[in-house]
Amino acid sequence: MKLTRESFDKLIKQLNEAMEYNKVLIVEIEEARKQGDLSENADYSAAMDKKRQNDALIDTLRKQVEQAEVAEEPTDYSKVTINCRVELEKVKDKTHKVYIIGDSISANPDEGIISEFSPIGKAIINRKVGETVNVEAKNPYAVTILSITPLNQ
Repeated sequence: MKLTRESFDKLIKQLNEAMEYNKVLIVEIEEARKQGDLSENADYSAAMDKKRQNDALIDTLRKQVEQAEVAEEPTDYSKVTINCRVELEKVKDKTHKVYIIGDSISANPDEGIISEFSPIGKAIINRKVGETVNVEAKNPYAVTILSITPLNQ
């Protein structure tokens, strides 16, 4: 899974926070155990539920970190890659739209950030300026790539 540096760092931070929270939960469980009969101990059950949920989150985050490949800022803007800005023109009505190609974690279509796995991302990834491609969507359409630029421009 390709991630931007920012998304990878965010995953690491979330993993560290979840691991720290586990320490708090272990203390909660120990305190609840001191209350006696565990079969009727609501505090113990609640703490164990939170611990199970947090453990599942830790497992998920660890797998994501292990599978992650950090996509560095490209040095070649001859084709569409993660970490670039792309200007597209719809063939049908000639409207222009600018997108940032992010990753699946940072994707936010409302803010113009799409992943390479979105319909538009799939259509344009590894394509060059001037190419016209078909976007497979509910209502398919064609776009032409007008420009590919660094994020900081």
